[in-house]
Parts: sequence; structure tokens; C-alpha cells
Amino acid sequence: MSSSNSPRPSVSVVIPAYNNSRYLPQCVRSVAAQADEVIVVDDCSTDNTFAVAQSLAAENPRVHPIRHDRNRGTLAARKTGVLASVGDWVLLVDQDDELEPGTIDRLLDYVRDHPADIVHYGVRVDAANEAAQQAAAGMTGFLNPTPRRLEGAEILRTQFAQSGGFDWHIHHKMFRGDLLRRAYALAPDTRLLLSDDLFMSFIVDSLASSYVAIPESSWYVYHLGRGDTFGAQLTVEAMDTMADRDAKALRLIRRFAESCAAGHDDPAIARDDWPARVADVRDRLAEHTMNEWHDNLPAPLQEAGLQRILTHFSPDPDAIAAELWRYVRDHAYALLVAQREGRGDSPAAAHDRTEAQRFRDMALRIEAKHPELAERSDPAGRPANAHYHDLRAVAMGHLKDTGMIGEPAGDQATEPDQATQPPQPSGLRALIARLLGR
Repeated sequence: MSSSNSPRPSVSVVIPAYNNSRYLPQCVRSVAAQADEVIVVDDCSTDNTFAVAQSLAAENPRVHPIRHDRNRGTLAARKTGVLASVGDWVLLVDQDDELEPGTIDRLLDYVRDHPADIVHYGVRVDAANEAAQQAAAGMTGFLNPTPRRLEGAEILRTQFAQSGGFDWHIHHKMFRGDLLRRAYALAPDTRLLLSDDLFMSFIVDSLASSYVAIPESSWYVYHLGRGDTFGAQLTVEAMDTMADRDAKALRLIRRFAESCAAGHDDPAIARDDWPARVADVRDRLAEHTMNEWHDNLPAPLQEAGLQRILTHFSPDPDAIAAELWRYVRDHAYALLVAQREGRGDSPAAAHDRTEAQRFRDMALRIEAKHPELAERSDPAGRPANAHYHDLRAVAMGHLKDTGMIGEPAGDQATEPDQATQPPQPSGLRALIARLLGR
């Protein structure tokens, strides 16, 4: 613990709330016992959420309820709360989660000795049911950060990287108050779905000078499974809405980056790698959309769903094709392993063969409609979407080695590298992303 006698910085906590009054008291009380200011923003709930927030304010003068006159979405609710805050530091907590006792003092003590604009701490997943328990282990690893310090431009460069990045969720991070208020002041008044966290993280990273992740800091209590339906299948219409919002987040990020590149008057967000950083986010958003499509849209509806996705991601068909090639890679590699182990005639191997062919056909149809993808390049002559070209090349190599097409690719699949063999199934990553958005 630091021995500094300087005054304790003030801390504000912002809680967006909508139609979930059941768990709100537990959440608010867990933070009101620690924070100097707790702002509960009711996004025009149709239940008694605002009345509950008012009763909590009567119970504790640190609690300040605000009510929207119409439902505007989580991004707007967070923006209202953040811009109303006055704390030296600001945290965001979801309405059905809570903080461990002493969390804020531990965060302040750590940042006193390790100054930073963004302080990333960990999560303890509290599973509410059996289905949640099955996902909890993977989520715990995903949500607890790698201890490290990042400075300046490397924060944004690292967060959305293909490997070695860190999660882009706004909760379980403490932000310097002026930084977060600047970031939300730059955010438009619009509605996003799961991608609002990613959008705001992009802006915050662009403004931040320093980031630190705390080791062994599972102090944010994430209540998994409260009111959630695990494994629920999507409809084409729901898939369409999700793809629309993810593509919208990408458009907003591009607009923000273009504004900065054109000479934004704030030198804190001047950088020369905006196209590469936007490409990172493009790949993460396409991955999220396609994982939802792959894991939660029934196979008979996937062709229709894919067409909706391509409509929304019309400037980036290669990003969608890249994800299809990722599925080809995974299934073809699984088939190759089965063949080498003498299981090439097994039902599982037959399934992998069928799926690899199905996703390959989808990817090839996109490429036939967009022949420019093979030639598309950036001003320096490099492939505009290296991620797409890399995944395609590896997938085609596996297809050749399985005998599904052409001549064997040689030794490419003998000792797969990180790009060849994914570290975890796409289904887990999709489930994690889906549950975090709730």
C-alpha cells in the first residue's frame, strides 16, 4: 500500500439501467459504499427502475438518478452519466453486476504507484445457472487482463490486434475522469448494440496517454446468466439488426479516424497509422458478426443471413470472406488431423469435410461477385486486407493437403503456426462476446 498522504481522488460510478429493477439495489449498494458519486441513468424503462433508483437516492445521498425521456440505448445512457460526472476517476458498472468491497480503494492505491489514464482490472464470473457455469471458465480467462503497461500510440495498436490484444469492454476499467468525459463528448448520439463498447474503447484509446493492467485483480463481479437464455438461436431479422449495428460502429470509427487524419485540432489524437487501426477494428467486428452467424443462426437460414450481412458490410466483402475462410481452415485442419490419425472415414471427419466445402463455396461466391478482392491493395501496394489473404492461403493449403482440391500444399500443415491453428474454438469466443453484451 502506498504511504502517500495526498488527498484521496474523487471517484464517480456510472450505471446505465433499463428494465432491470430486480438487481439494481445490489449493484448500487455495492458501489455507493465505495464511490463519491453514483449516477444511475434510467433509459426510459417501462418497469419501476426509476422508482427504485429514487428510493436508493433517498437511502444514500451519493446516488443521483437521471431519467431519459425516451429510450436511447446503452451508449447514450452511458454518455449522459459520464458527462454528468465530476469525479477525478470514472468507472462504468452494468446494472446487474457489482464491485467487490474495497475495489475502488485498491484501484486508487495501485494507480497512485503506477499512474495511468486507463486502469484495467479483472473479473470474477458468478454463474447463475448450469449453462452459465459451462461458459464461466473460458470467460474468466478472457476477461482478466495480462499485467502490463502501454504508452501512447501502442494502446490503440495493441487493444484490437489479432493476437496479444485486450478486451474492449468498458466495464472493469477505471478511467481518468477528464479523459472519459472528452471521449464521450466526441461520441454521437446514436444507438449501437454489442459494439458500443468497442466504439468507445477506440476513441478512449486514441486519447489516452497510458494504460496499465493490474495482476490478480478479479474485483468486478460479473453475474453471468441473470435473465439470459444461453444458446438461443437467432432469426434472420435479429441477425440483420446485429450486422447493421456492427457495420454502423465500423462506419463511425472510420469517420472518427478520417476526421483525425484530416487534421483534428487536438494533437493528442494525431497519428500516422489510422488505416491500420481501422483495419484491426474492421476485422474484429466482422469476426463478431460472423461468429454470431455461424454459432447462433440455424444452418438452413445462414445463406439468407449471409446476404444481409454482406449488404451491411458492402464496403468490406473481403472481411466477411475472411471469416468464411477461417471456418474452412478450421474444418479442413480438423479433417486433416483425422486423416493422419486414421479417422478419415469417421462421422466427425465427414462433417468437417462437408462444412469445409460449404463455407468454401460461400467464400468463392463472394469472390466471384467481387473479383477486385484479389487485386485490391493499399497505396503502398500491399494487400488492403492482409488478414483475408492470409486466412485464404492457409485454408487453401489445408484443403489441398486433405485432397479436397488440387495438389498437396506440402509441409504447410505439418507444423501449424498460430495463424494456422486457432487457439480456441470460434464458438467460445462468440459466446463470450454475446454474453458480455447481454
